[in-house]
Amino acid sequence: MNIALTNLAILSNMEADHAQRKFMKHINGANSFSSTVGDQAVDKLTFTSYLGGLEYQYIIDDASRTIKYSRDGGTAGLLLQNVVVDTTINEERYTSRFAFKGVKGNELVTSPALSDSIHGVELTFYLLRGESFYSYTTYAAIDENHLNRSSVNSAQE
Repeated sequence: MNIALTNLAILSNMEADHAQRKFMKHINGANSFSSTVGDQAVDKLTFTSYLGGLEYQYIIDDASRTIKYSRDGGTAGLLLQNVVVDTTINEERYTSRFAFKGVKGNELVTSPALSDSIHGVELTFYLLRGESFYSYTTYAAIDENHLNRSSVNSAQE
């Protein structure tokens, strides 16, 4: 492998690590998930943090090939660029997405009642750097205390 490809791989890993750590930091504070239809989809995640009651929204944007996030409806900040949102290579399909998991790790189907049963969120994204294609997956199991405000309040007393 030449130096240029090695540098691309290192930079891609650094960018992905930053995005994964920021996502984990925010999602680990989840108090509740939005029950508004469309707020939980393969390209959208909306939740409220127990820290200050802030609402976070993550969007995988196909048009700009980015992952963005916003806090309390503010201007969306850029988390990652050159994200491959949905593509097929040699008959293999690659889709950057959020997957919502139930208590046993099973994937949940999006519905208006989805927010009541989310126990984990998996973020998978693919980055295109130069001619190289990189895959990353982050899974966050939500602590039940984060989803139960009375448990959080009891623990703080």
